[in-house]
Amino acid sequence: MKKTQLSHISWGRVLLTGLVVYVSSYLIVILIITIYAFILAFQAQGAPDQAQINEFAIQVSPWGVPVLAVLLTFGAAFWVLRKVAASKSLHGLLIGFMVAIISVIISIITGLGTDILDLMWFFLTMGAGWFGGHFSHCRLRQV
Repeated sequence: MKKTQLSHISWGRVLLTGLVVYVSSYLIVILIITIYAFILAFQAQGAPDQAQINEFAIQVSPWGVPVLAVLLTFGAAFWVLRKVAASKSLHGLLIGFMVAIISVIISIITGLGTDILDLMWFFLTMGAGWFGGHFSHCRLRQV
């Protein structure tokens, strides 16, 4: 088993990818809610019902952001780590950790706190990063 030194980690790539993934997960949920509001506006042929939009946002946001974060972490790790030479699985794990830790920090700052479900999303996100890095490594071997 080969040791990986921390100096061989592409920290800039890990930090930037983690930040982009986290922000993208929020922006996609906002986009979905906005599209829903436009659909309601077209159906009403005027101003949409704000209560319906709020109810939809309350239903979509709690699971939408974490699910998108996991999916985007896998995809980003797979895509970004194609160009990394060494320890793709570790890079992917670090990208997943970065996304997960940003999520925890934002939850604490906003006063939402954390619970057991947040812990589950934390490890799923890290796993998605690891799998993305691992599969990018496997794919390169096949080519």
